[in-house]
Amino acid sequence: MLNQNDRRRLEEIERRLLEEDPEFARHFTRWPPSSPRGTSRLLPILLLVVGGLGMLMSLLVMLPAVFVLSLAATVGGVWLRRRRRR
Repeated sequence: MLNQNDRRRLEEIERRLLEEDPEFARHFTRWPPSSPRGTSRLLPILLLVVGGLGMLMSLLVMLPAVFVLSLAATVGGVWLRRRRRR
């Protein structure tokens, strides 16, 4: 807990920041900073597609290393997608 004096100083710093640079101060209104919406939604889908295509390709060419990497990408995509839905 902050004591009254520290709270007053913090409010003064916040007020000055809002006066001097309101654009910069607006960056601190939401915490944690959010990622761009397009990127955060596209990454899990991209991982799923690339992973699925890689798994298909590895079955056709018989490359176990490609299969394992593709499986990891697919699992990562599923995990990210479920995590973002919460």
